Amino acid sequence: MTDHDTNRRCNTYCSDTLFGAFGAVHESLLFSNNGEIEVLPALPSDWKSGSIKGLMARTRVEVKELNWNIESRIVKVKLVSIADRNEIRLSAGMPWEKAIADGCELKFLHDEKGDYLSLLMDAGREVEVVFTLPEMNGKKR
Repeated sequence: MTDHDTNRRCNTYCSDTLFGAFGAVHESLLFSNNGEIEVLPALPSDWKSGSIKGLMARTRVEVKELNWNIESRIVKVKLVSIADRNEIRLSAGMPWEKAIADGCELKFLHDEKGDYLSLLMDAGREVEVVFTLPEMNGKKR
């Protein structure tokens, strides 16, 4: 935090650091840009489980809920688009072996950025995607 009034006349206080810290945490849990959403792109290794609600992605999609439990090998994300026919590239920032959306296993695609799902979303319809993480064969994640 900083004080921009070095001679203490007006008691001006800068909260940029506080807001920046929240932004950094949010970006470590959710990256989005130009039709792309990546959940948990930079999850701290000590955060073995957790959740966050109500993030707005830069794709016209609200991330209503994001839950993860590394030991249970599950990452869940609930999405709601605010636009019809909204095409989203969805991926996870860690290796995953399977994805299920609303009870149906999805075929994943692959390109130079890695594995991803292609979702075509309609406004107001909630979609829950569950990523299953691979077993680590006794190794710590």
